[in-house]
Amino acid sequence: MRHRFIIQIPLGAVAIKDIELDLTSRHELVPILMALQHLYVHCKDTLDIILGLIDADMRCAENPNLGCIGMCHWENLVLASLRLGCNLDYDQLADLATNHRKIRQLLGLSDWDDKLYRRSTIHDNLNRLAPDTLHAISDLIVHYGHEISRQPLKRVRADSFVVKKNIHYPTDSSLIVDGIRTVVNISRKVARKFNITGWRKHGYFKQRAKKTLRKLTVIARSKKADKDMRMKAAYRDLLEQAEQVIVKAETTISAVHHLAAKYAFEIPEKWQDYLSELQYYIGGTEYVCDLSRRRVIEGETITNPEKVFSLFEPDTELINRGKRPLPIEFGHRVLIVEDNAGFILHSQQMGIGFTDEKVIVEVMKNLQERYDNQILAASFDKGFWTPTNLKQLSEIIPLVALPKKGKRSEADRQRETDREFGSTRKWHAGVESAIHALGHNGLQVCRDKGATNYERYIAMAALGRNLHTLGKILIDKERRKKTKDALRTIANQ
Repeated sequence: MRHRFIIQIPLGAVAIKDIELDLTSRHELVPILMALQHLYVHCKDTLDIILGLIDADMRCAENPNLGCIGMCHWENLVLASLRLGCNLDYDQLADLATNHRKIRQLLGLSDWDDKLYRRSTIHDNLNRLAPDTLHAISDLIVHYGHEISRQPLKRVRADSFVVKKNIHYPTDSSLIVDGIRTVVNISRKVARKFNITGWRKHGYFKQRAKKTLRKLTVIARSKKADKDMRMKAAYRDLLEQAEQVIVKAETTISAVHHLAAKYAFEIPEKWQDYLSELQYYIGGTEYVCDLSRRRVIEGETITNPEKVFSLFEPDTELINRGKRPLPIEFGHRVLIVEDNAGFILHSQQMGIGFTDEKVIVEVMKNLQERYDNQILAASFDKGFWTPTNLKQLSEIIPLVALPKKGKRSEADRQRETDREFGSTRKWHAGVESAIHALGHNGLQVCRDKGATNYERYIAMAALGRNLHTLGKILIDKERRKKTKDALRTIANQ
């Protein structure tokens, strides 16, 4: 059962409109709380739409009146905003929601209310929010922010950066050991559940693989003449270990299905998921073993599209940006578009193999349609350059500050020496500040696992950043108002 707000306000709870925030504080928590408070008090229509979007994601049963009372939609909005708005992991967020006085007041709780927010509860609730829902909420925040900002769409600037996956540096040997370790762990669980023998030495299998990995690390650093021969011998040993574990795991899977057929019982869904997961890791381990055999033992060169950089995050890309101190990064490119007021108008994960120049025209067309052709100028760096992009962008945006890549013609030189072009290009450098701020909001490394969670992570960071920007605008207005009131009081004395 879900409700939009806590259905019964506890005795002694402070009304949300009466919560007093420290406007002199420089902590990132204050602007987000300020924005949420303003949204609750002054933007009822917008808030109703936002809570309706959350309600659509939270409905997990045909009858919403059945079941226990879960976290209300307002609680989900507040905690989703704080998670990456303040770059918190779930444990930190649970601790703040349980113990931070101002956050609990904003959630609708009193000082002596004993409600606890468990890590698992917050995790399960926020993981129900779809990435599209978070993007839609962020767009509503931006639309409201534009109403109280001066010329927010006069100029926009776009750039991309890499949000890394939370993986270790991939090597052939470490990937094989990851596969062995995971296959052994899952097989042991399945064998214990169905009383299948063969995994008594599960600890030995993992220990032996780690020992071989350490041996390979030492050999890789060696400068002895027989380095290659020793390396191949160690890899052969590791491949034999992987093959032995895979054969035992496949035998375990066959034994489970044989038992199910013999005694005519249906394997529970939970254990079917375990078996499917086990089959995936068996296939992944076999694949990385084949790559290692081809590269190390047979001396073949493996092309980049064939490589796997993580068994746990198989969609991870190797991105060679050539920038110090990290020329090579493992993750995905993320494109952002920032407006004149500092709001993130658009954020998206770029597809595998896509680069800046392949997506920007479609993105800007959608933004112009969404904002009724109010964008007057747009700035990009040379990575977005193609002659076709310049032509198509110029058809939809009055001023396109897109410098040419390579040698410039006379027409390109005149276009780039224009005064408005130069002013917009100088302003473009500020997009690096937005990227750095998003990195502070958690977009340096995605801590969540899975492709969908990666998209949700990006959307949640953009939402937190936009609420932070809105909160700063509101705080500045409140400070100016207090200053004017103080001056008026002094003048009347």
